[in-house]
Amino acid sequence: MTNADKSTALLRRIPIFSSLTDADLQRIVTSPVNKVVDFGPMEDIIREDEVADCMYVILEGAVDVRIRAVAGREITIATLKAGDFFGEQALLPGASGKRNASVRSLQKAKLFRIGKSDVLYGYRAGNDQPQTEEDLSNLPEEERVKRLLQSNRLFRSLSPEDFTNLSQWVEITRFTAGEMILREADEGDFMYIVLDGSVEVFIIDDDGKVVMLSTLSRGHYFGEQAMLPRGSGRRNANVRAIGEVTLVKVAKEYFRLVLGRDSKLMLALQVIGEAQRKKITEVLGHSPTI
Repeated sequence: MTNADKSTALLRRIPIFSSLTDADLQRIVTSPVNKVVDFGPMEDIIREDEVADCMYVILEGAVDVRIRAVAGREITIATLKAGDFFGEQALLPGASGKRNASVRSLQKAKLFRIGKSDVLYGYRAGNDQPQTEEDLSNLPEEERVKRLLQSNRLFRSLSPEDFTNLSQWVEITRFTAGEMILREADEGDFMYIVLDGSVEVFIIDDDGKVVMLSTLSRGHYFGEQAMLPRGSGRRNANVRAIGEVTLVKVAKEYFRLVLGRDSKLMLALQVIGEAQRKKITEVLGHSPTI
């Protein structure tokens, strides 16, 4: 078997490229846009929040996936080895376009870098969707929701059947400008992902003043912290619509099912929650009461 044949076989094991023909895979392998790149030990490959333009397949070596925690500290949430891949999520339709984690080499690593256009080509072939990214707004709402969730780290462990049965576990909900979506200290039975529009997250300080924490737009999620096992079960902030907003609503039972399928997800969400609580404590000057 030639190196090109080996590379083609490796790509076929990646879900995004599994439905492509041998000719398509060969074109991706030999394209001058895509190439093998080398990294030395402990060298950054991608950084959290940077704009994404490619994905990587590990040919040799190992890398670790890291997210920011409290005070800028980073923790490892996954270690990937030869045959694994990363970086594709930020490229898919409906994603923010930015990296949601950092990746660095643990030792000398050889990676195959695949450009965004070929990643999208594979994705559309597998989903039988010829539309360009600009055409997404014209798709049926259910298809837009499907693409949004497929591009979200939270739902990486779900099967094609899960996405086929979306209507059984998600609900579309809409809010008008200024309308409250979540209130601090309320019980948390749902989480939300922004499909259209944007929301603002805020708390009320001890003097009764509104303190803004963040603004979330398409692809961002919120409300998951109150549903984590061994958590308080209550919201730690308020969320309201900035303008008209459309949200995808996921119930606690299904969110817990997702957690059970993804061993690294719980750790990542706990770190995110720790950072959120620290930020609220800094604003209030004391720990939140919930």
